[in-house]
Amino acid sequence: MMLLLLLACNTLPRWGDARDPVADTQDSVLAPSDILGLDSRASWESEETGVATGLAWGDMDRDGDPDLVVSYGNDITRGPIAVYTNEEGQLQTSAGFTTNLMHYYGHLEVADLNGDGWLDVVASRLLGDQGLEQPGGVEVYISNQGTLPGLPTWQAEGFYSFSPALGDWDLDGDLDLAVATGEPYYNPPQANLVYENNGEGDFGEAPAWSSPPDLSLDAAWVDIDQDGDLDLVFARVGEPHCAFLNGPDGLESTPSWQAEGDPTRHEGNTLDFGDVNQDGAMDLVISDNLQLGGAGTVSLYCGPSLIRCWESADAPQYQSAVSIEDVDGDGLLDLVAGSWGDPSGLGAPVRIYTRQPTGLWSDEPQWFSESSSVIEALAFEDSDSLAATETIIAGEGLLLLPRGRITQVEGGAAHRGYLTGPGLLRAMVLLPTERDLAVSNWDKDIGNQLYVRTTP
Repeated sequence: MMLLLLLACNTLPRWGDARDPVADTQDSVLAPSDILGLDSRASWESEETGVATGLAWGDMDRDGDPDLVVSYGNDITRGPIAVYTNEEGQLQTSAGFTTNLMHYYGHLEVADLNGDGWLDVVASRLLGDQGLEQPGGVEVYISNQGTLPGLPTWQAEGFYSFSPALGDWDLDGDLDLAVATGEPYYNPPQANLVYENNGEGDFGEAPAWSSPPDLSLDAAWVDIDQDGDLDLVFARVGEPHCAFLNGPDGLESTPSWQAEGDPTRHEGNTLDFGDVNQDGAMDLVISDNLQLGGAGTVSLYCGPSLIRCWESADAPQYQSAVSIEDVDGDGLLDLVAGSWGDPSGLGAPVRIYTRQPTGLWSDEPQWFSESSSVIEALAFEDSDSLAATETIIAGEGLLLLPRGRITQVEGGAAHRGYLTGPGLLRAMVLLPTERDLAVSNWDKDIGNQLYVRTTP
C-alpha cells in the first residue's frame, strides 16, 4: 500500500494492540459464493493490528505443519517480521516470534538460502526509519535450526524496495536475490539490483547486476524464453513492465521484452506466473493500480512472446495482490486477485476469476470473499496437511516443480516453481489436493486472514 491513498488514515493502532479476531468481520459485500470449494468466510484471523504487507508460508520449525510469516510496516507505521506458528494444523492467532527491529517492511520471501534444510527469510524495507525521505533496503534472516535471529544476518541499504525475488540465476545450486526498487510518489527512479549468494546466505557487499533506473514494485525469476535458465521480470510504474533475459553472459543490460500499450496505463503492483493456457510456455499476470493514473485492471501476458491476451473487465480498482492457483481442482489455473478498494473508498473482497475450458479466465470474478479489506498479499498452502501426498522430482538443469510444499532438496535449490543446480537434482514435494488461502491486510481493523478449502 502506498502513500497518497493513506494520508487521511492517520489513526492506525500500532503493532501489538489486540482485538477479538473474526467476531467483528465486516458484513458481506456480496453474497457468499462457495462454488469453488473455498469457504468465502475467513476461519482464522490474527490478533495483532498493524500494517501487514508481506506474506509467505513455510514450515519454519520442520514439524510438518506450515507456519505463516508476515512483514509489517509498509509506508505507514513501523512493524516487525512475525511468525504465526502452526500447531497440528491450527494457526496460532498471536505471533510466536517477532524480530527485534521495527521497520517499514514491504514484501518478503521464505526459502532455504544456505542449504542446511531450514527455511530463512528475506524482506524488503520500503522506507528507512525516518520515513519517506529516507530509503530502506533489504534484509536476510538465516535460521538457526528453526529459530530466526532477532537481527538480520545480512542487509543492504540505500534504496527504496517494495519486493524481493529469490532465484538461482547462475544455476550453481543456491538462491540469488533480486530487489525491485523505487518509490513512485515522491522519489526518482532507482536501479533494480541482483545480489549473488555465496552458498551460505551471504550476498556480499555489492550487487552483481543492476538495471537502468526505473520504478519497480515487484519482481520474479521465470524462464521466459524456455532456454533453461531464469530470466528476471519487473512490474513497473509509469513505463512498461519488462523482462531481462538471461544467457551465457548473464542478464542483459536492457530488457528484451516490454509490455505493449500506453506507458501511463502501467502502474504495476504485483506479478505472478504460470502456464495458464497450457501451451508449455510461462505466462505472466500483472496487476496495475490506478492511483497514479494506471489502468486499474489485471492483465495476462501469454508466453513466450508475452502478448497481452486477457484483461479484467470488471470496474477498475486499486489493484494489488495477484496469485495463479488451481482453486477448484479442475487442472486449470485460476486467477486470485485483491485490491485496496476503488475510488469510492478503501476495502474490497478477494476475487477469483475462473479458467474457462474454451478460453482464458472469466471476464469478471466468479467468487468473492464475504469480508472486505485492504489486501496486500495472497498465499496458498494446505494449512492442516491432511490431504497431501509425496512425489519426487529428479533430473538435471532447470526443472519445473508442481505447486506444493518442498520438504527435501538434494543437489541444488528449490523455490517458486523451479528446482535448479549444476548436476543431479532431487526434490521431495507434498502435493495437496486442497490448498487454503492466506491474506495479509493493511486494514487497521482487520487482521491477516485464512480462507480454507471446504471440498477437495
